[in-house]
Order: sequence, then C-alpha cells, then structure tokens
Amino acid sequence: MLKFRLDYAKQYLDDAFELFNQRRFNSSASRAYYASYQAMWSALGEPRDGKIWRHLAITKHFVRGYWFSPDHGKTGPGLLEDKRLPLRRLYSYRIRSDYGSCLKIC
Repeated sequence: MLKFRLDYAKQYLDDAFELFNQRRFNSSASRAYYASYQAMWSALGEPRDGKIWRHLAITKHFVRGYWFSPDHGKTGPGLLEDKRLPLRRLYSYRIRSDYGSCLKIC
C-alpha cells in the first residue's frame, strides 16, 4: 500500500465534507471522487507501465480485487463488484461538476 496516497485520500475526503457543508456541491463532488481515486491507487499500488492510473481503468482493476485476493479468477464478477456502480457514479458526478452543468444536490 502506498501510504502517501492514502493520506491524500483522507485529506481530499475531509475537503469534500468541508465543501459540502459550505454548499459548494460541484467542488465537493470533485474532491470526493479524487478521495476514492487516491484510495484505490493506494490499494492497487503503482501501475506496471510506470504511468498514472487512468480513471476508468483504476475502477476496473480495483473492483476486480486481485490486489486483495491474488487467486481470484480473471473471469466472472470481481470481488468488489458491488462497488463498481457507486464508483462509476462518483466519477460521473466529478465529470459533470468539473466540465458540465452544476449539480443539483439538496
């Protein structure tokens, strides 16, 4: 595990709560997504090609669960399949908040 990535995740989550309490929903959604992104990176470690994790790829690898259980099969549902939709939804909120229309939460 990459502790510094987990530390980023914790800070981004704190930021997301603070922004939410300030009713800055777009910024809160973006920080919440990046908290999950950094947490997944912490669990997965560095990508093999020496680059950074791409956003949709990190969710795919995280949900697969090989980082948690290396013997899990390469076909069929991932060990953390129930996390795929919430993570994809959070990613969509981040895209909408950073590049699209304002979020209507409340």
